[in-house]
Amino acid sequence: MDPVIDRDEERRLAALYAHGFPAGIDRDALRRIVRIVQLATDASMVSISAIGRNQEVVLAASGIPTDPIDRTLSLAAQVIAGRDPMIIEDISAEPAHADCALVSGDPGIKAYMGAPIMSEDGRPIGVLSVMSDTPRRFALREIDLVANLAGLAATQMAAGVAQDRDMLTGVPTRRRFLGEVEREFERARRYGCPAALVFIEIDGAAEINRTIGPRAGEEIIKAVANRASEELRATDVLGRLAGEEFGLLLPETMAYEASQCAERLRETIGAMSFRAGGKVLSVTASLGIANFVPELASGIQWFAQADVALYQAKKSGRNCVAFAPPVETADGPTAATDEIVPSVRFDLH
Repeated sequence: MDPVIDRDEERRLAALYAHGFPAGIDRDALRRIVRIVQLATDASMVSISAIGRNQEVVLAASGIPTDPIDRTLSLAAQVIAGRDPMIIEDISAEPAHADCALVSGDPGIKAYMGAPIMSEDGRPIGVLSVMSDTPRRFALREIDLVANLAGLAATQMAAGVAQDRDMLTGVPTRRRFLGEVEREFERARRYGCPAALVFIEIDGAAEINRTIGPRAGEEIIKAVANRASEELRATDVLGRLAGEEFGLLLPETMAYEASQCAERLRETIGAMSFRAGGKVLSVTASLGIANFVPELASGIQWFAQADVALYQAKKSGRNCVAFAPPVETADGPTAATDEIVPSVRFDLH
């Protein structure tokens, strides 16, 4: 079982995902901010990064590598931990930072200034960093400039916050998700591409709300959405369909790949634990898979097939994955998977 979920961290991550991280952020605008900082501070190295659960992800940079950095080795991650600007004029004088990736490795920075990038609701989602390969003192005007440009970076990142995203979790709303399903349905039908639709429901949500209260229940929903978002590819789409129900659209995905993805999500959710009312709770989820087949008449029917699959998973005892039954046509049933099989259940061992 994973460590108990940190509610503040889950709220911060939800704010980050609501900004379209990673694919939906306008990186060109952030590159322009990096250039302004370089010109104003005469710094050889500048970056704007987002801080995910486990990594610092560089969104725009000059003078440093753009590979993801393990969060435990990230200077920028230390900035959001304190939530205030962090200034180190001579890193060699502070052994605590010696193992940080950009210090011990390429480019071997010697001075650092980082200002947090805050979401509108006051969550630190990223950092604007100014670095030097020699020790240096940052002037007050430079500190003030970087803090203000971090605010501008926040504004630019907020421009990617769509109005059709769920306010609690930051993922697309049911309406937007259904639109994505319709578009993928048309693409799959036109080009013969494989695709899968997965419905996910947190088991026993009503009982959870009665036991620990609706606000704590919302924290669980938020944390589940965060973990699911972190499992996805750039082309996948996660949406919130109802209170404790989510939809997952998987383009270019065969039936066996969809089942592997769903089982991995089920295990990830089952490993989470939450503290509420002095108790540590765990949750499980049921998942239903509907693969695209040409016999589907519409995206709505595909949507309905996934709903049937989810019902099958719940009927089978919950905490499992089930496939949708064959699609009924005038010529008889057509399998919704690669083979003609009944609903398939993956039990927890």
